[in-house]
Amino acid sequence: MTRRALAFAGACLVLLALAAPAAARGGWSAPFELAKPGYLDYVSPRLAFSPTGASVATFGIENVDQPGSAQAYLVRRAAGGGLSGPVAVPGVQRVLALAYPGRSAVLLAGMSPAGVDCCSGAQAITVGASGSLGTGRPVFGGLTGATQGQLLALSGGQMLAAVATERGVLVSQGSGGFGPARLISDRDQEPVAMSAAWLGGRSTIVAWTAGTGVIGTLSQRSIDYATGAGKLPPHGARVALTVANGHRIDELAVMRRGTGSTLVWVESWYDRTGAYHSQVRAADVATHPAVRTVSPANALASDLSVASDPPGDQGIAWQSCTADGACTAQLASRTAHGVFGGAATLGPADAAQAPTLAMGGRGQLAVVWVRGGHPVAVLGGAGSRPSGAAQLSATIYAAEPTVAFGRRGQALAAWTQGTLNPSVVAVARP
Repeated sequence: MTRRALAFAGACLVLLALAAPAAARGGWSAPFELAKPGYLDYVSPRLAFSPTGASVATFGIENVDQPGSAQAYLVRRAAGGGLSGPVAVPGVQRVLALAYPGRSAVLLAGMSPAGVDCCSGAQAITVGASGSLGTGRPVFGGLTGATQGQLLALSGGQMLAAVATERGVLVSQGSGGFGPARLISDRDQEPVAMSAAWLGGRSTIVAWTAGTGVIGTLSQRSIDYATGAGKLPPHGARVALTVANGHRIDELAVMRRGTGSTLVWVESWYDRTGAYHSQVRAADVATHPAVRTVSPANALASDLSVASDPPGDQGIAWQSCTADGACTAQLASRTAHGVFGGAATLGPADAAQAPTLAMGGRGQLAVVWVRGGHPVAVLGGAGSRPSGAAQLSATIYAAEPTVAFGRRGQALAAWTQGTLNPSVVAVARP
């Protein structure tokens, strides 16, 4: 098919999507562009809502054949739906995390010298209510290797930033600025996964995978964590749990459970016959944690996404695949005083795309994933059966979906779209 024919077919698909009634999309709006089609790759959309219902979306544009070419952009969406942007964030290659401590958003922005892929350092950049970008404030320096980051808005204007790199896990906390960066992991650890959660007030937890052995070949068998309270950032690392010999932890997430917290991880191993196993497991952080297997035993689990609300409702989404490559999106949830029941199969999923989960302030949840190239979503409540999957767009080229809830129950989902001329597309739900 010629390039012109492909473009015409894509235009027809967009028109079909716009013509589809809202009921067919499960109450989501018609798709709208956050970034128009371009010639380079759009990557890693992120979303966050302000207390007033406005929102910010960030994403990157890069030439995958040119190291260090990534450039971060942001789009502001007013509570009424008006869009402004995209605007380049000067000097920033990748937005590691974003949060709203108040009316203004804060970006944890990753950067590196010219020609070098992200990240060697990270800064905090404020995005004013009018969209103005503040001057970057250095938070972390001397980073090496792949960088994971999280940013938490705490009570009283405090914020916690956490990053994990080859050199370990670092945190920084402050109000109106960030304090000194502190290493909270052992120096001989190379965490493959890190996660942080706000536990109410100024209480926080940061958890990460910890390995034993020679640096560079560590077997990730333990989950370590550190907690913070008041003006003290997380400190005093301790071991939460260690998995059996021959097992390893591939993915990790931590989320709030009332005033406590819950660890969720993907654990993998080979049995005596050489068969590979991979399952989702969860445990509340306690002196003697009770581990519960959440995913089915007859499928391989990957691509964790978790969310919770202040009362303690929780959700876990992931992807389960069979040995022949057939994948489904899965969901397990529980109310504040319940337990994780059996996993709900949401529907077929594209193997290369991870599902994403968000939870509102009253237990409402949304899971978005990609099925046959289409972005699809289900809605539900913690501990209840979710709705049927709604197709959000007619496109067959969706990738990297993400979803977020606002404090008033509104939701926003976004994804990258296209191959020849990719764009960033979103839908909203009042």
